[in-house]
Amino acid sequence: MKQGEHTVTHGHAPRVAVLRAADRAGALASALSAAGAVPVLCPLIDHELPAGSELATARTALQRLASGAYAWVVFTSVTAVRAAVELSASADPDSADLDGADPTSAVLDIAQGTRVAAVGQATARAVRALGAGVDLVPGGEHSARGLVAEFPAVIDTGAATVLLPAADLAAPTLADGLVERGWRPERVSVYRTVDAPADPSRALSVPVPGALPVPSGAQRLEPSALAEQLAAGALDAAVLTSPSTARRVVDLLAGRPSRTGYLALGPRTAAEATDLGLDVIATAPSTDPSGLAAALAAATERTS
Repeated sequence: MKQGEHTVTHGHAPRVAVLRAADRAGALASALSAAGAVPVLCPLIDHELPAGSELATARTALQRLASGAYAWVVFTSVTAVRAAVELSASADPDSADLDGADPTSAVLDIAQGTRVAAVGQATARAVRALGAGVDLVPGGEHSARGLVAEFPAVIDTGAATVLLPAADLAAPTLADGLVERGWRPERVSVYRTVDAPADPSRALSVPVPGALPVPSGAQRLEPSALAEQLAAGALDAAVLTSPSTARRVVDLLAGRPSRTGYLALGPRTAAEATDLGLDVIATAPSTDPSGLAAALAAATERTS
């Protein structure tokens, strides 16, 4: 399907599908609702804690973060913050038992003197809600590229190690960029991205710090019904918050063209969606829900 060949119905509040994990949908759904849209919730992806050697490596790295072994820690998503909290609360790095975390007393254990960077304002708010400070949020592009562009130069090469707690599917953009700037990034997988729903025994239990509730006017769809509405153009738009979400949409469509336009969070998601044949009508200027709401307004103006 060519760019722009989607159906947008005017004269009513646009129905916009929110496809991210249910525990992350509140802020985005609230922002869309405030922008005059009706959010339609249908989680397509979810998150699980790592297993095996990945689990042990992540726990050990977070213990080292608490002891001051890193000059910086960089969080590229709210989910990474949640997973770091949960794994930090699990006492034994050699144990596979995930029941050591207490979701009611979530804290982020970062040694004094370790600096903290966040990819965008939503991630920064999650860090601050746990009582930690944030030293860097990119003022330009809220992405791995934006972080690299504004990351400070190395002053002490002996203390240039940066912890990157990330998803198993995270692109190497941030790590590679920091290497080019003289830093020594240490990337560890603190969560895995899976098709919704997650395995209850491995699902994240720590609540999203400072999460907003889903607005009362939100609608809900099952994935099979979502696929039908995307193919029919019954939705005015759908929000793609990650490349994995775009891939899941294509799987659900099962070869059918989509008559719905998509709002992409960030250039990487937009590029993946476009490569997969989805019609990206706008790319959000930031990772904040308000950025996606602004993209929706701009896309609606262009199609009216």
